[in-house]
Amino acid sequence: MPQWNSEQLQMLLAEREPTQLFQRALTLVEDLGMSYLGITLHLQIAASRPHIILYNNYPPAWNARYADIDVFKKDPVVSRCHSTTLPVLWTDELFREVPQFRDAACSHGLRHGWTQSVHDQRHNETQLSVARPWGPVDIGEFYEQSPRVLWLCNSLHALLTEHHLASLAPVPKLSGRELEVLKWSADGKTAEAIGRILTLSTSTINFHIRSLIAKTNAANKAGAIAIAKSCGLI
Repeated sequence: MPQWNSEQLQMLLAEREPTQLFQRALTLVEDLGMSYLGITLHLQIAASRPHIILYNNYPPAWNARYADIDVFKKDPVVSRCHSTTLPVLWTDELFREVPQFRDAACSHGLRHGWTQSVHDQRHNETQLSVARPWGPVDIGEFYEQSPRVLWLCNSLHALLTEHHLASLAPVPKLSGRELEVLKWSADGKTAEAIGRILTLSTSTINFHIRSLIAKTNAANKAGAIAIAKSCGLI
């Protein structure tokens, strides 16, 4: 089985276009003896439901079926990965309560594989699946290849979340003073207290708070703080 080389890995880490990034990742996965690669991003956007973004080379018929939200919710791999960062091996036991889901996936070639998840401090999650229609995954292969899949999942998570969050939830550009007011507000300080700390009038602090609310497109100060936290500003 071919091994990944440094040139392949450097080219993947240097890639920023999502489709090309997926293709480079797919080549690495094929070198592991897998036919399919699936990437599911669960991106947390303030004041909205999580955005789910899919990349895969699964058969079109399976993708059409899986697009049904009820089918997506029945996938035990998705729910298991929400609560663990250990690799989840696809077994009949895992799908015991939804055997028809397992049968359908197998009929489309998604029979043997596993899923690795990565969670970051902003509660974004990437689930990366590798699969093939033939050859069960024995325990030796699983232990040998899981570290590579974990590395790949971490790398794709960093690159793809950065790309998509930049468009879905661009980081607001705040002045130094606004950041100061924001951080003190997040600590629970009132406008009057912040004014004393920064030697500014309460009206000036309230002006900065209104600016923060506008720049973060929040409904109120608490919302602005939540959005700032989700963007990594505090």
